[in-house]
Amino acid sequence: MVSQTSIIFMILAIIVSIVVPVITLIYFRRKKAPWKPVLIGILIFILFSQVLEKILHVYVLNTNTQTAELMKNSYLYASYGGLAAGIFEEFGRYIGFYFLLKKYREWKDGIAYGIGHGGIEAILIGAFAAFQNILMANLINSGGFEKLAGAAGQDPNVLMGIKDQLVNTSSYMFLLGGFERIAAFVLQIALSIIVLYAVKSKKPLYLLYAILIHAAVDFVAVLSKGLEWSVWIPEGMLFVIAVLSIFLIRKSRYWFDKRMDYQTQSTGVI
Repeated sequence: MVSQTSIIFMILAIIVSIVVPVITLIYFRRKKAPWKPVLIGILIFILFSQVLEKILHVYVLNTNTQTAELMKNSYLYASYGGLAAGIFEEFGRYIGFYFLLKKYREWKDGIAYGIGHGGIEAILIGAFAAFQNILMANLINSGGFEKLAGAAGQDPNVLMGIKDQLVNTSSYMFLLGGFERIAAFVLQIALSIIVLYAVKSKKPLYLLYAILIHAAVDFVAVLSKGLEWSVWIPEGMLFVIAVLSIFLIRKSRYWFDKRMDYQTQSTGVI
């Protein structure tokens, strides 16, 4: 049986994964953040992360037997996963700002883009995963899981592994999933601002910074699972990253204000 506490925490994870992005969007919309960067952020995340990156994963992890064998090494797998996520998402962000958002170069535009990019990630990865867990948990508790497993015709070992994971995982782990989505959401906003600044200031080095930050965070997250580290190591890292991201988001307004002042002085426009 999956405990009721676990199911409650799954529900809370769904609520957090949806409500936090929505509340953030409402708040910044009241601050005149535009809709277009939000929508472009959603589009870019789906295209670059969920389509193009997934195509690469299929080839590297399955189709190509040589690379698939190499990826059995936890360090190589974590390095690949981190770099793939960093390169696809940050280049996608750069392309979105450079080609699709040419008239959107203000701090609030970076915030809006990050809300779209990070918000859809929270919903697709956090909320949907928690929703699937709830469905499976209810099937297990009602006795319908075994019937479904038999009708599906899948490998019973795989399905039993899912059942064991849901039954034996500590309840608080499901709530931590919601915390992870909040931390990732805040980081996505910070990375969006960094990439927008790379475009606005014509300094591609900031794009490299965003790629490396993204890759490093994902590297630790993936490696911690592969080497079975204590869950509090990646969670602690995410907490620190979230705090630093909030600090960067607040301070980065100065990057754009300062550049605007410089441009005003250079052109003589007031």
